[in-house]
Amino acid sequence: MKKLLVVAVAIVILGILAYAVSSIGHKKEASVVHLGVIAGMTGQYAAVGEGYVKGFNLALEQWNGSHDLKFEATTEDDHFDSTTGLSAYKKLQEFNAPDAYAVLTTFTIDVIYDAVHTEKKPVALGFEQTEPAEDDNIFQVVPAANPVQHALGIEVRRLGYKKPVAAVSNSTSVYQNFYNGFNDGYGGNVPKFNIGSDVSDIRSQALAIVASKPDVVCLFMAPRDGALLVKEILTITTAATRPYFVFDQSIQSGLPEYQAVLGSDLAGIQGSIVSASNNAPTAEFTKQYVAKYGEQPPFGSEVGYDSFELLAKTYSKDSMQWIQNMKDARFVGADGDVYFDNAGLRVPNVYFPKVKGGEIVAD
Repeated sequence: MKKLLVVAVAIVILGILAYAVSSIGHKKEASVVHLGVIAGMTGQYAAVGEGYVKGFNLALEQWNGSHDLKFEATTEDDHFDSTTGLSAYKKLQEFNAPDAYAVLTTFTIDVIYDAVHTEKKPVALGFEQTEPAEDDNIFQVVPAANPVQHALGIEVRRLGYKKPVAAVSNSTSVYQNFYNGFNDGYGGNVPKFNIGSDVSDIRSQALAIVASKPDVVCLFMAPRDGALLVKEILTITTAATRPYFVFDQSIQSGLPEYQAVLGSDLAGIQGSIVSASNNAPTAEFTKQYVAKYGEQPPFGSEVGYDSFELLAKTYSKDSMQWIQNMKDARFVGADGDVYFDNAGLRVPNVYFPKVKGGEIVAD
């Protein structure tokens, strides 16, 4: 009887152990990596933010459908506003404790910069950060702007322009950094007109620029402000006297702003060159996006897609190893090769499309 009791107890123990092992294995299979996404889905660049989130979710859905390791994302809207961005970050920290972050806007990364450094978790950043990039845990998925603007300066000189001036938004140092890269590329000494966020005196600023008699005006400006300035310059000049225009890459996402402000005057910037990185959406990504959403992928969607791919392809349970894997990453994303320099900036493929027929197209 005692022997039977011992055997019965042993069977029960083995059963419990087997269940525990099974449960552990099940939990491991069902483990999920949590991502915190902060993007501007309302505000000045809402269309870009919406595209970013759609691209991100498309990549997440595809990954989860073909991998054992699963990801889930909680998305917060920062309205392209730093105060809202900080609140969104704190909310994610408190309620979701993400394993990593995907942040679209300059406004948000600037305000959470110190905090994410302290967290030491991987960050896939969409747009530029104001602070100079460092060898840290932040990786910028949009190709780095400074090398693009530097190349623009070289191109303007190559085209033979002798009296360039730059109109630069002083609402954020990002545009100041754009100017610095351009100025270095041109060879220095490019006069700079700082344009404030109060555009009530935009006409006087336009008059001052025209009075300097430039042969080319290079705009490093928020799209709507740039459009208002261009409109004034077009108004006070003639086809024979007005300077040529050159634009930084923000016009790629902000072209609707130029169209809305300029209207029929949009013809006045026909043929203007744009500094850009040649990262058009691939045919495969476009096909997948259209199949999912029934529309062509807007600017920003490829950034969202690549942001998720970067985080997923390099994942490690150890955050520091995950970050190191991101430094070593190289893959073909939604818009071409994705790899980074030693400061975590995506290496660009520079080219100079033109404004033609209300669109920005390769020459």
